[in-house]
Amino acid sequence: MAANQSLIVAAIDFGTTYSGWAFSFKHEYESDPTKIFTNIWTASQLSSYKAPTSILIQPDGHTVEAFGFEAENRYSEICAEGNQKAWYYFRRFKMLLWGTGEISSDITKETKIKDVSGKELQALLVFSLSIKFMKDKMMQTSNKQLGANKLEEKDFHWVLTVPAIWNDKAKHFMRLAAEACGIPGERLSIALEPEAASLYCKHLKVDKQTLKENTLAAFHEGKTYMVLDAGGGTVDITIHEVCHGGGLKEVDKASGGAWGGITVDEAFIKFMEEVAVYDVKLE
Repeated sequence: MAANQSLIVAAIDFGTTYSGWAFSFKHEYESDPTKIFTNIWTASQLSSYKAPTSILIQPDGHTVEAFGFEAENRYSEICAEGNQKAWYYFRRFKMLLWGTGEISSDITKETKIKDVSGKELQALLVFSLSIKFMKDKMMQTSNKQLGANKLEEKDFHWVLTVPAIWNDKAKHFMRLAAEACGIPGERLSIALEPEAASLYCKHLKVDKQTLKENTLAAFHEGKTYMVLDAGGGTVDITIHEVCHGGGLKEVDKASGGAWGGITVDEAFIKFMEEVAVYDVKLE
C-alpha cells in the first residue's frame, strides 16, 4: 500500500544514543502538516521525546526484557544481583556497523555484534528486536487514541530514518531488520535523517518576513536553507530550496560524517586516561 493510501504514517528514529517514534494521521496531516503525535518516554522524574538506544535481552537470546530507560534501570538491578553474565545488554550499538570510515563490506544476516560484556548476538536480530519494540508500542498508542475504531497493520505506512552517510548496503540492512519484525517492504520507506528534518522545517514558521516586522512564516518559494543534524553518532547536512508549489529541490546532496556526540565522549575518556594513567570506562 502506498503512503498516500495509508490512514497513518508512522516513523521510527533509530538513533545511535537515543531513539524515538512518532505518527501522523492522514486527515490531520492534510489540514496541518505539523500536527504529529510524538511519544513521551519517562524515567523517574524525567520526561523526554527520546529514550536511550539500549536494549536488554533475556538469557534465551531472543526475548526482549526492556528497551530505553527501562532497559538501563533493569540492567542495573541485574548487575546489583550479580546475574548480568547470562543477560545481553546492548547500548549505542548502531555505530558498531560503522567500521573504519565506511560500512563493512562483509555485513550479512549472520554478522554479529558484541554487547557491553562481550557476548555476541546477530546484529540483524538486535536491530530487529529494537525496531519491533517501538513498532508495537506505536501501534498500541495509536489504537488507544481511536478507541473502538482499531487500526490494522495494513493501515500503516512506516518510515525508518538513517544517517545521510549510510550507503546502500547499510540502508538495505536496516530494511531487512524492519522486515524481519513484520513490517512489509511495500509499506516501508527509508528516509535520510536530515532530509526528514528538512521537510518538517519547511512547514515551520521560522522565516522572518521583511514586509511585516516581527512576524514569522514558513519558508517561501525560492528560499534556500540548510539543516545540520548533529546526532549521537553522525553529523548530517542537507541544503534545500523551496520550489513553486511547496516542493523542495536538493541544492547539494546530503552529506556528513561520523562526528557525533559519542566522539566527544571517546575523546574525553582518552584524555582522562592520559591524565589518570588508568583505563577509564564510561557507564
